[in-house]
This record gives sequence, C-alpha cells and structure tokens, in this order.
Amino acid sequence: NEPHGDRTTADTNQRPPYEFGDICKRMNLYRMEALGNFTGHRSYYLLDELAELEHALIGYTVERLLQEQFRLISVPDLLPARIIESCGMSTTGSRNQVYKVTGQQDDSRDTLCLSGTAEMALAGYFAGRVLPADRLPLRLAAVSRCYRAETSALHEEKGIYRVHQFTKVEMFAICRPDQSASVLRQFRDIEVSLFEQLGLPFVLLDMPACELGAPAYRKYDIEAWMPGRQMYGEISSCSDCTDYQARRLGIRVDGAHQPQPSFAHTVNGTACAIPRMLIALLENFQNEDYTVSIPEPLQRHMHGKKVLRRRKVLPELKLTKRLQQEELVCTI
Repeated sequence: NEPHGDRTTADTNQRPPYEFGDICKRMNLYRMEALGNFTGHRSYYLLDELAELEHALIGYTVERLLQEQFRLISVPDLLPARIIESCGMSTTGSRNQVYKVTGQQDDSRDTLCLSGTAEMALAGYFAGRVLPADRLPLRLAAVSRCYRAETSALHEEKGIYRVHQFTKVEMFAICRPDQSASVLRQFRDIEVSLFEQLGLPFVLLDMPACELGAPAYRKYDIEAWMPGRQMYGEISSCSDCTDYQARRLGIRVDGAHQPQPSFAHTVNGTACAIPRMLIALLENFQNEDYTVSIPEPLQRHMHGKKVLRRRKVLPELKLTKRLQQEELVCTI
C-alpha cells in the first residue's frame, strides 16, 4: 500500500467534517430524498455549483488526458449483450448488474443493454479487427454515463457512493502483449497525478489475486480518505486484462515478424468517477463557515470560483393525493 497526502483531522476547537449528504443539504446543492416516486431508488439531482463542479472535474480530467495524447471518443450507451459479456460482465442470472432494454428476446446475445462503463463500447469498437503492431498502443478516452443495477444497504455506502447511474471518464488501451504491463503503469501514474494535483489524501493498492475479477490479470485500486464517513473509499482503479477481452472480441495484432496475427491486450482505468470524487472533495475541503474550498486546478473550469457557497433552496415540491383519481401529483 502506498499512501499519498495527509488525512483531514479536526482538532478540539473544530467540528468534525460533515458527511457529503449532510454538507450538501446545508448548502442546498443536491437532492436525493423523495425521488422514488418518479426517478427510482438511489437517484439524485446535483444543483447549481455542485453541477458546475461535476463539469469542472470532467474538463480537468479530459484536458490532462488530451495532453497525454489520448484520443477522445464519444461512445454509445446502448450495447448488445454479447459485447458486455465479452468484456467480462454477465448479463444473465438473478444477481447480474446489467439493465436490459425491454421489448426484446431476453435470451438473445443481441439484446440491447445499458453500458456499465465506456470500456465496453471502446473495446467493442475494435471487435473483429486486425491492428498493425507498429500503430500500438492505441490510448483512448471517453466520457459517458454508466449504469449499474447494483446498490448497497451498507451505511458507509449511503448517498451517492453507490448509485444506478453516474458519469465517468474512462481510459482504455489496445496494445501488443509485450506492452500491457507498461501501459498499466502509465494509467496508474496518470491517476495518481490527477488526484495528487487536487490535494486529495489517498492510498494506492496493488490488489491481490483474490480481489481480481475474471478479466483482470493485475489491478490497482485508489482509495481516497473520506473524513465525513471516517473511511477510505475507492475512487479509481486500473486493470491489465491481457488477452481476455481481445480473445472474446476477436481483436488481433498483425506483426511483420509473426507467422500469423496474435491476440491483442487491453488495459482500462478510471480517470474520474464523478460521484465519489464529489464525496472526496466536499468531505476533505469543507470550511468552518459551511463553504467548500475548490482545488486550484478546478477553479479555472468553474469561471474562477474558489469556494462553493450555500445556495437558495429551489421551490419545495409537496406531494398531495387526489382522492378521486387516486394518483400522486406534484404541486409547488
């Protein structure tokens, strides 16, 4: 384990840091309560400067990846089940995490599903292709919405820590078999640099084999200190999948010194998962006056703002019941 930065600790003259949901309620920056009747369980709204901070994180991350010569791609959110399964995520069984589009045959491998990560669409882009060895590695980046059917009842994972829908900036690479280990280190170092520049305290974990999913040969996790929860929470990871995905998708490398094309290797990494980054930032950088300091690298992506401040509450929605029609409606 490799620690980075100093954990936030409150002295006897300071209040303990608020948990993300509590500080956001005080500042009127998000809503998660009473949404089940129209948007479902574990849904949320980011308001005003918190929504600006989401876009600032995306801009900051994408700018860095473009400087690192990544190619930015906008990917589809709907993918056939066969692509998702080829990337290592099951679409069948009672405990699968994949949302399916209704009105189709459930047992079809072409059933459309909501993508759980941009990695799947990026890998699918190259399905069935033979890539010239001298053009590798290809390093790609994508900003996408991610959809997961999983949630958690754990107190430590309340709020937006684990939700059904969120925004993520993903890194993905296709490379020769002899390149994947070095590409994984590059992804790890980019993630570490991104979070260090924001001033977040975190630990870098080289994960043991028992913690790896089926596609991953080696994996690093990054967990940020979240003082409002008094815990380290995962904010990023990167994995070397060797040829697991390439074999299932038919992605090959054609080299001049090889008698026949070999399977490529794939590497993926989370450059920025928005909800957990928001948690880490607001819990680590809150002030005594109920404002939150914005890390300097994000300020120019927020029109020069240096702090998040309390905002006026939006008109409160009250739920009433029409007895005759027996339906719930919203009235202001």
